[in-house]
Amino acid sequence: MTVTEQDGGLLHDDHQDIVIGIDQSYHGFGITAMATAGVPLYHSWLYASSGTGVKRVINIRDFLDLVDGQLRDRYCGLDTVAMEGYAPGAKFGREMAGELGGMVKVWLYEVRGMEPYLVAPTSLKKYVTGKGTGVQKNQMLLQTYKKWGVEFHDDNLCDSYGLARLVSGRHELAYEKEVYDKLKR
Repeated sequence: MTVTEQDGGLLHDDHQDIVIGIDQSYHGFGITAMATAGVPLYHSWLYASSGTGVKRVINIRDFLDLVDGQLRDRYCGLDTVAMEGYAPGAKFGREMAGELGGMVKVWLYEVRGMEPYLVAPTSLKKYVTGKGTGVQKNQMLLQTYKKWGVEFHDDNLCDSYGLARLVSGRHELAYEKEVYDKLKR
């Protein structure tokens, strides 16, 4: 299991309520936990899955168990989970994305008793950059750094951070609040 972590201070500050952002992908599964109050402390995990087929799905489920164990030991409660929704116009990999997304939803429900908010890729892009279409991955990385001073070298981690920040209710700009308000309906 290859896991890369990036700590933004969260693991040094126990007993907080947290939210989770998940960018599920077979090639780089990103999760970010973020404190719901005060400074947006966070911790991110990136899993580079090995194996193929059902073995890969099982490996990712085991990764979810690992992260969940670390979080349960430290934090009061899990308030909300958001995961990136599907890209309906995608030409390739839709079936695999559906299998992985379904497994994550079932895992969240069975292990945490929660259903995630599904955030359309265009909504996440709008929350981070101010526009929902025509935004490339490198622009998401750059805008995350420029807006919030957080640098990622992987777009899956960056997206999971944006998702966590979105569901934490943090919004300073009108377009951020618009995306958040639509999510909470």
